[in-house]
Amino acid sequence: MIYNSKKILVTGASGFVGGFLIDEAISRGLSVHSAVRKSSNTKILDQLNTTLVYFDFEDIDGMVQMLKDGSYDYIIHNAGLTKAKAKEAYFKVNEQYLRNLIEAIRKADLQLDKFLFVSSLAAFGPADFQDNNIVSESSTPHPVTSYGRSKLAAEQYLKKQQDIPYNIIRPTAVYGPREYDLLTVYQTLAKRIEAYVGLSKQKLTFVYVKDLVRAMMDILMSDHEHTRYFITDGNTYSAQEMNAIVKRELEVTWTVPIKLPIFLVKVLAFFSEKMAGLSGKYPPLNIEKVNELQARSWHCDISPLQDDIAYKAEYDLDNGLKETIAWCKKQGLV
Repeated sequence: MIYNSKKILVTGASGFVGGFLIDEAISRGLSVHSAVRKSSNTKILDQLNTTLVYFDFEDIDGMVQMLKDGSYDYIIHNAGLTKAKAKEAYFKVNEQYLRNLIEAIRKADLQLDKFLFVSSLAAFGPADFQDNNIVSESSTPHPVTSYGRSKLAAEQYLKKQQDIPYNIIRPTAVYGPREYDLLTVYQTLAKRIEAYVGLSKQKLTFVYVKDLVRAMMDILMSDHEHTRYFITDGNTYSAQEMNAIVKRELEVTWTVPIKLPIFLVKVLAFFSEKMAGLSGKYPPLNIEKVNELQARSWHCDISPLQDDIAYKAEYDLDNGLKETIAWCKKQGLV
């Protein structure tokens, strides 16, 4: 470990990416503070050498005092909302809370070395709408979900804050241990059901969580400011390729393949939302999710990241899923 006297605040620290990010920041020798809500599950963080800070993004004055007390050199704003019933909730958490945090930074007169905002490829949407079938910085954004639109609005706001030394990173689908959205896919394949959405093949992109957090820290500690990056592992995959890896790791030798037309998936999502409404929980399969599932390509340009920080993923989908499935087995999830 290289020891560093500087301090970093990470929001969204109790989430899937947050736990790995805190671990990576600690490994860089930084003094790490984890911003969480009082209702957050801090089981993972309690095992790490980090100080918990209870943050309320609606209390700007409270944040000002905490920022003054912390006197941070770096901030990674990783907190965000990925699932919600109402689009207003996405914009409140993903855009307005960013605005509130920036206002608090200014009021606290915090002289940051760097501010990293975690956006998403969803802010630009799939490559289906791009003439060259690849999403790049010069592409016209075409988000297909309220989540993506809220992240784009947050980006557009942050780009105007030229006094803030910011970077923006836009991960594609992030996976790894402790990630539960793709767990449904693993569990379905374990039951020998191999479902595909749509009748044509897709170009999917992924980034393993350890590669993501390593890149985030490299960007944060680089000399580059006001830059924006997409991040994947550098490859594109079909759903068939992904499923083949999962089946191998689960030792599933046969499955029943099912191809679901988009209209049928939309019907299933509609009823899934209605049924979930009775319990108050937003389901993994929802109308907005279908907008992402029906996209045929999530190919994006990561060359700026390669140029600026010499980024090269250590994990492709094969060895990333191998590690992920091993964790799922150990936890008794598959």
